[in-house]
Amino acid sequence: MSSATYRTLLRTPGAAAFFLTATAGRLGIAMTSLAVIWLVHDRTGSYAVAGLVAGCFAVTEALAGPQVARVVDRFGQPRVLPGVLLAHVTAVASLLALTSAGAPHGVLAAAGALAGGTIPQLGALSAARWSALLRDEREALPTAFALES
Repeated sequence: MSSATYRTLLRTPGAAAFFLTATAGRLGIAMTSLAVIWLVHDRTGSYAVAGLVAGCFAVTEALAGPQVARVVDRFGQPRVLPGVLLAHVTAVASLLALTSAGAPHGVLAAAGALAGGTIPQLGALSAARWSALLRDEREALPTAFALES
């Protein structure tokens, strides 16, 4: 597959399924910070509080992402990802509930931090999958990574 095309990559057994799933997941993840800002501003009337919550989300995502990746590398995606997804869904649901209930700003910031710290790093996980899937066809990796971007 020296002149790999997107079509040939997606014909690789298992590739289309994980690519489409990861793409759908990344769309939601990309919108999460914006949704947090809109939600918190709508409920509190303050962009400052919304920025605080979104900032806590972003900082903990940056801090926890490499740690989660280390655990994934050690134990594998199938064993780690379901727990990470469950934690993230629970954290986001908690943030929604706390925001709707009018919780104090510090509690909202902590909930935002928890949601950010549990967000799955689907881009990195997908890149690792491509690397494993194309281990015998390394020359196709740049095309696979271009497809991901």
